[in-house]
Amino acid sequence: MIRKLALLFVFLATFSVVYAFPYHLNKRAATFGYCQGASQDLAIISNVKLSPNPPKVGSNLKVKGSATTNTNIVDGDSFIFAIVDAVTDDTLFLGPFVDICSKTTCPTTTINFGEHYNLKLNVTSLPAKYNVGVLIGTGLSKIKACGEAHFPE
Repeated sequence: MIRKLALLFVFLATFSVVYAFPYHLNKRAATFGYCQGASQDLAIISNVKLSPNPPKVGSNLKVKGSATTNTNIVDGDSFIFAIVDAVTDDTLFLGPFVDICSKTTCPTTTINFGEHYNLKLNVTSLPAKYNVGVLIGTGLSKIKACGEAHFPE
């Protein structure tokens, strides 16, 4: 009988220690939303998934999702991915501009994207606060849709 009580005590103690760890230590997925400084009529790209999440320097990053714009996507429009220092606004990574119409029939207002990037940066680690952005537009001059996630959340 004493062995059973001792075993039950050990089990309950172990169980309570496991559940005592705070849940905020778990990694949370990045939430993409409105881009800071963008015009109010700009479409928001919010359906974006990053892997790994958060991005890691030197890793192969996969950016996947879908977007709907307020205006037609036409020849010359690109998908753009960037990482920016949230404090200094320095661009840490700017991926190549991906021609949207080479991957889907244009004109369109809805796209699905899935791009891979090798995050070889000139730094060994990302800053304490940084933003990840996805854009659709004609270069950086005429943006049609934008989404931004902030790290850490």
